[in-house]
Amino acid sequence: MSIRKQWYITLMHTDSSKTVSLSISKRIGSIFIFFMVFVLLAFSSGAFYVWKKHSDLAQLSKLSRENVLLREELDSFSTQMDSLLIKIRIMEEWEDNMRQERRLRVVSPDVRALGSGGESFENLTFLAFCEELHVIFNENLNKLNFVTAKTALTYATHFDLLVSLQTRESLYRTTPSIWPTFGRITSAYGYRLHPVFRHKIFHAGIDIANDRGTPVYATADGTVSFAGRSGPSGNLIRIEHASGYQTRYAHLERIFVNVGEPVRKGQIIASVGMSGVSTGYHLHYEIFVVARRTTVNPTSFFNLREDQINIAHSIPIGNR
Repeated sequence: MSIRKQWYITLMHTDSSKTVSLSISKRIGSIFIFFMVFVLLAFSSGAFYVWKKHSDLAQLSKLSRENVLLREELDSFSTQMDSLLIKIRIMEEWEDNMRQERRLRVVSPDVRALGSGGESFENLTFLAFCEELHVIFNENLNKLNFVTAKTALTYATHFDLLVSLQTRESLYRTTPSIWPTFGRITSAYGYRLHPVFRHKIFHAGIDIANDRGTPVYATADGTVSFAGRSGPSGNLIRIEHASGYQTRYAHLERIFVNVGEPVRKGQIIASVGMSGVSTGYHLHYEIFVVARRTTVNPTSFFNLREDQINIAHSIPIGNR
């Protein structure tokens, strides 16, 4: 059996019955096919290379635009943090002024500085891609950490200020610090010759003389523990105060409060009279320290400011 060593190619025109036959050797045909396959592969590789290059250029252009936008956003972010730092500084100045006005301890500048000037934290995320972006990113990161710490500190110092003011206000409200009535002091605190019994005796309060019916005021917030008749004191009111004091108002004409009733500083609770053992219309006023079971001189409490009251011991500065 013979093997054909030639290939035959027949070409036919569509509009006629004519055909053209070509014959080529099998070796030349194989070379031609190999050449065509090589050309096709080379063209495909070239086309893929061109497509890949174009795709890489498009991706590079996109990354370049994203890089620009990222830098712009970082710059905007940095500007916003600068604005926040300015606002925090304004709040710090307000707090310092408030503390100075209320005679409270001012926060140290070293504490507010948060140890600035030390070694900065460095994040290496962008170092392998762009050194400039790495620097910008870390500047913003360290600024963000500083703003976060400043915000936490300012919140803490503001909260401390709020608690201090609330504590001082509460203590001021519950500490006797105003005159209980209008008038003149006719008998001071301490030993005196009793106007009725005519012998020397300790006077545990002060006497303030005025006309009958003059209003009597609660000198601090508290709760009425007694309101009624009490021997030589006549009509008497006792008020318990959360600061640890008890105030007493004696020789009253009329009583306007009841036992268990809460009263506010400056509230009218009675009127001046001369009930009990008395030689004239006046108010006998006492301040009793419950824990020490002793009285103190009421005049040292008159017209006290908030900052003049010792918060730790609830005793006016003048009596420490």
